[in-house]
Amino acid sequence: MKEKDKTLQLQVTPTMKQYKLHKLDKGPQTTVTLTSEDALKLYERMVILREMETAAGKMYREKLIRGFCHLYLGQEAVAVGIHSMMRSVDTAITSYRCHGWTQLMGCGVLGMLSELAGRRSGCSRGKGGSMHLYSKNFYGGNGIVGAQIPLGAGLALAHKYKGDGGICFVLYGDGAANQGQLYEAFNIAKLWKLPCVFVCENNLYGE
Repeated sequence: MKEKDKTLQLQVTPTMKQYKLHKLDKGPQTTVTLTSEDALKLYERMVILREMETAAGKMYREKLIRGFCHLYLGQEAVAVGIHSMMRSVDTAITSYRCHGWTQLMGCGVLGMLSELAGRRSGCSRGKGGSMHLYSKNFYGGNGIVGAQIPLGAGLALAHKYKGDGGICFVLYGDGAANQGQLYEAFNIAKLWKLPCVFVCENNLYGE
């Protein structure tokens, strides 16, 4: 890369559906400016996740991974984008499709694949498999559809109770969008003003 390219500013304008707003003066920002260096770092992280999941899929087909194997293919940008703005005090919790988040939150590629293969060197000592993975400030996937959502509200309550300024990012798929516990968590988060960001990853599995 040429020296002058390192400070190149890229104007990115994602295509976003315009939503009706309720009691808001204006909608969310739809543009972002980042350097080419930052863009390459984000792209590299997404490629690593894609290659890791491709390898996991191959291991599963070769029966090197037993039980379930819920891949994160096609959702890499969501995890990488959110993770890139998280602070050290923030936490995250997601669904059983959690390989990408586990790797980003400190487990690493080797620890992730070792866990899927049931090895002691895995991030959950080989006992978590594909769905029960944990790392620092990452409270895992959850084998029950939508069960992580109220847990995420609880993590946000812990941030508020401790006063550490942390935010909990709670991710769920569209398949969990009809769960009663989702709306219960929304309600309690609003009533108690919890530092919680709910993110729906619409991977179309719920259709």
